[in-house]
Amino acid sequence: MSYLDRAQDPRRRTTALAGALVIQSVIGLVLVTGLAIRFVDPVEPPPLTGTQIPLPPPPPAPDPSPTPTSAAAITDPVAPKPPLPLAPNSGAQVDEFDPSKDITDIVIPRISRDPLPDAAPTSRPSFAPKSAAPRNDPNGWVQTDHYPSRDIREGNEGTTFFRLVIGGNGKVTDCRITRSSGHPGLDAATCRNVVRRARFDPASDGKGDKVAGTYSSSVRWELPRR
Repeated sequence: MSYLDRAQDPRRRTTALAGALVIQSVIGLVLVTGLAIRFVDPVEPPPLTGTQIPLPPPPPAPDPSPTPTSAAAITDPVAPKPPLPLAPNSGAQVDEFDPSKDITDIVIPRISRDPLPDAAPTSRPSFAPKSAAPRNDPNGWVQTDHYPSRDIREGNEGTTFFRLVIGGNGKVTDCRITRSSGHPGLDAATCRNVVRRARFDPASDGKGDKVAGTYSSSVRWELPRR
């Protein structure tokens, strides 16, 4: 089919006419409903009117001047005195108060202005008593070369016990044999050499003063073995 035949198709023409009628119907309906709308005029509100409400007057200001106080307010209250508990018609007699009978004599001590006496001197501190103690080595007091030659020849041996008396200056003042070795030569040699070479720190008492003391020991005399 050519283009001209399609343009002159009766079905297409019918559809176009129906569409044009619908459009005209809608336009007519819009015109009719638009003319039916009514506009209402706006209502103006009534004018506002105001009145003044009277306010009550303010209270008066307080007076700054002080309020005078009465004489009764200044006076201190006084408690009433209770009556004496006396039985009626008891015949009791109340003596009047006599100040001279109730006043006790007051003795004021005398204040001395003399200086206070000095405190009593305190006692010296106590010390622990000490015994005399050797100042040098006791092993050097009697040595092998001090062995008496006679006792060496005789082969005398033994132990000599002795006691020394030490003075306050630390020197040996006396030597006494407390137990003999059995050989007078060994005992004599013991005291002779100890007194010559021993040195001591003296003893002291409870006050710390140096006093005489004693010291006891022994010497074992023994010949060297070959």
